[in-house]
Amino acid sequence: MFDTLTDRLDGIFKRLRSRGKLHPKQVDGALAEMRVALLEADVSAEVADDLLARVRDRALSEEVMKSLTPAQQVVKVVRDELQSTMGGTQVAFTLPSVRPAVVMMAGVQGSGKTTACAKIALHLKSKGKRPLLVAADLWRPAAVEQLFTLGREIGVDVVSDGKDAVKVAKGGVKHAGREGHDVVIVDTAGRLHVDEDMMREARRVKEAIEVRPSGVPRRSDEELDEILRSPIALWNAVFGVAVLAAIAWLMIFKPFVVL
Repeated sequence: MFDTLTDRLDGIFKRLRSRGKLHPKQVDGALAEMRVALLEADVSAEVADDLLARVRDRALSEEVMKSLTPAQQVVKVVRDELQSTMGGTQVAFTLPSVRPAVVMMAGVQGSGKTTACAKIALHLKSKGKRPLLVAADLWRPAAVEQLFTLGREIGVDVVSDGKDAVKVAKGGVKHAGREGHDVVIVDTAGRLHVDEDMMREARRVKEAIEVRPSGVPRRSDEELDEILRSPIALWNAVFGVAVLAAIAWLMIFKPFVVL
């Protein structure tokens, strides 16, 4: 995925550099191509649009358009804004010291959590870890089969024993302890923040597998309105933890990870 995204962006930048002067229409055309590339790489539409809006504002500034190398300046703007979107600085993916460390993937419906579980597992495997994937999304048709297929493709074990998400998750952690896996990645069902039953299930899964919060958000009176408006804030309030990105690049992608 990242190789494809890199190739797409490189091609766009190459076409920009081939021009001496830049017209705003050319910049807009390049940004439209970037948007397609980002969406195809599973970047959320909201994040992509916010990123490209900031790029456009800077790219069409008088300072850039009248510079001797406007195309190169646009490329620099894109790089700077991508870096800002990713958090500004590289943050290492650190796991809890307890063995097995447990990562619970949680997010809204259709956010690409199952695929992200496999991505994280492959990343950890490349770092010498022995991850185990647990298919605890028992709501979406074929979700379990999808994770088993992804596990076979990347050479990572997958388990899913039972018809209750809490029991599946808890059983997966026990299996990891018996078989010597040092990381457990639990895929859970996608849910809307207004679905109280599914939100309760997610919290029960978290409690059953004893996922330790990476940080507990402080709630002031001024934040109550935000909790009511924001699905992410409500997720934080329900789970009692901060919903965090597992790896720096996940900060621009759809799913959320609870460590």
